[in-house]
Amino acid sequence: MRRLWRRDRIDRVDETAPKKAIRRGLLMAMIEASKSSHPYEFVALLTGKKGVIEEFIMLPYESGETMAIIQTHALPIGVKIMGTVHSHPSPNPTPSDEDLNMFSSYGGVHIIIHYPYCQNCWKAYNVRGEETELEVID
Repeated sequence: MRRLWRRDRIDRVDETAPKKAIRRGLLMAMIEASKSSHPYEFVALLTGKKGVIEEFIMLPYESGETMAIIQTHALPIGVKIMGTVHSHPSPNPTPSDEDLNMFSSYGGVHIIIHYPYCQNCWKAYNVRGEETELEVID
């Protein structure tokens, strides 16, 4: 899997920040976007406030069955990135080496949504690729 990322326009967020949460409706929208992209990968950036992920930012990207390349130069200046979301078109949510490279560059929480894209077909990881808790809130 190969991803091209630009670091110069993205503000980093401290991974040691307090416990993070995600809005249920947003999680469901990301699962649907992943399902719609199948058999190719879906990728987006996550943003929010006060430790709650509230939006995903869709930027132009190219994808295939084993990769997604996002064009971060299109990101508005000053946007605080909390992390990333992308899909795996297989049932395996384990981060690849390329995923770990991306995790170390953008935010502190990273979501991998995997096939068959059900309500529980996702995992959250920290910057080191270790599974982390992400509370789902309404």
